[in-house]
Amino acid sequence: MFIALLIMVTLMIVFFIKFQHRIPILMYHRIATVPGDRNSLPPEKFKEQLDYLKKHGYHTITLNDLYNHVTLQVPLPPKPVILTFDDGYEDNFSCALPLLKERDMKATVFPIVHWVGMENKWENFNKQLTQTMNWDHLKQWHAAGMEIGSHTLEHPFLTQCDEVRLEQELRHSKMILQEKLGAAIDFLCYPYGFFDNRATEIAKQCGYRGALAIFANAPLWNHDMYALPRIPISSRQPSWEFALKVSRFHILFIMLRKIERGAKWLRWK
Repeated sequence: MFIALLIMVTLMIVFFIKFQHRIPILMYHRIATVPGDRNSLPPEKFKEQLDYLKKHGYHTITLNDLYNHVTLQVPLPPKPVILTFDDGYEDNFSCALPLLKERDMKATVFPIVHWVGMENKWENFNKQLTQTMNWDHLKQWHAAGMEIGSHTLEHPFLTQCDEVRLEQELRHSKMILQEKLGAAIDFLCYPYGFFDNRATEIAKQCGYRGALAIFANAPLWNHDMYALPRIPISSRQPSWEFALKVSRFHILFIMLRKIERGAKWLRWK
């Protein structure tokens, strides 16, 4: 019993030392009240989360801040956290942006280039129809000090794309965003969180500084700028769990999701 306890304590200490400097990257989608949609966070819950971060001394940073820290050892503020929004829904602009600006916070949005300013009909599985941010919204987002990355042209499963389609999705989306917005597009967000070695290599060739996943295939022990794991924030997110997800123990949630995904995959086989 004593030996088992000693091993457990030792593992916890090793875990804490190894991951204490990892920065939590939160993944949001819509900021709206949509019954039955776990990816849509009600505005009052989002406001509550931002207020928690502000009250407890967290500082939002951009992905470029993270890149400069990792590659150039540029210091970061205390308790850094990164906020990301997938798909570029219009409510990110109309609802989330004012709340972020009021608190002098930063965030990154990943629009789908061929769906900018359109209804979300790529989500053809009974999702509530809503608009995405248009080009003017994205320009205002950037002018407010926020960051923009690419979420590809069409939001495909990259692991199912051939080499030609894969390069088009990554390279052309970056080029179009840069031309339309007059801003550098340095980061990629893999649709559905799925990627493979081909995707990471082409992302590097296209000039991305890094790429974001969710948890599947994302390494935890080693820090890989082209496979950054994120923590999903759901509509049913309780306050105590959010507090843990932005703490030094946030990597535990990613680890548990990886285990859960692995168990599901084994059952499917």
